[in-house]
Amino acid sequence: MSLTDALPEMNRELRFYPAKNELPRVLTPAQIDHYNEEGYLFPLDLMSSSEVVANRAYFDRLMSMAADGGLNSYSINGWHRSCAGIYDLVKDSRILDFVEDLLGPNLVCTMTHYFCKMPGDPKQVSWHQDASYWPLTPSKVVTVWLAIDDVDSEMGPMQVVPRSHRHGQIPFDPSTEEENNVLGQTVPDADRFGDPVPFVMKAGQISMHTDLLLHGSEPNRTDRRRCGLTLRYMPPDVRGKDPDHQYGVIARGEDPSGYWLPIERPDGDTIQTKPNGWGQRQNEK
Repeated sequence: MSLTDALPEMNRELRFYPAKNELPRVLTPAQIDHYNEEGYLFPLDLMSSSEVVANRAYFDRLMSMAADGGLNSYSINGWHRSCAGIYDLVKDSRILDFVEDLLGPNLVCTMTHYFCKMPGDPKQVSWHQDASYWPLTPSKVVTVWLAIDDVDSEMGPMQVVPRSHRHGQIPFDPSTEEENNVLGQTVPDADRFGDPVPFVMKAGQISMHTDLLLHGSEPNRTDRRRCGLTLRYMPPDVRGKDPDHQYGVIARGEDPSGYWLPIERPDGDTIQTKPNGWGQRQNEK
């Protein structure tokens, strides 16, 4: 199965677009080459120890708001529309410097999602490609994963299959109930594409991967929480299902075409109990 079967009218371009940058801001030419060849970069240092504490406290407050609203630990999805703190993380200049080196000076963000695996959480994230969830074309989205907590090899860290992004869109099956998948898609026999690399990270570090890279994560069988925030960026030439316009955060630069209508910074932090648009229903990690 593939998303293109359900969206033939989009004529999606599902192939990897290598980063081309002769004068990167923060990444080295070797790091850009690694991203192009392997499909990912990690770990990249971002936050100071004091920022890590403040960022974790902010997430704890959001989690308390979600719990008070009867929501679970995976429900803080697309809240950049209603939470100023998440919106500000989307526009963090240090994150954008990294992403700009891969995508260019104009950046749009339409999706954010905290993936919080509580201690002993039995859920997994089955092997998948981000691009298979999103009605976007061409496939140029870069996912930034910001570690809120330390992530070690026993906590169900995200794992990626290097170089799997070179295969274009890989067929997937609907996930079974027995998988206990956070999401809804499963690429079977992912090990045929190579051996996975676990993203063991410290809180305050980020990783980046292309939307065609196979990845997933196992349950968190420890007594410690494992949380990360995904931030999804793309250049403004990417289009959604609506041929006329869609909404996104203009994170850096501009959209010369005017297709992406700007989401403005919200006033304060407000719980969001209903999904608002495809970008908030179809996130993963």
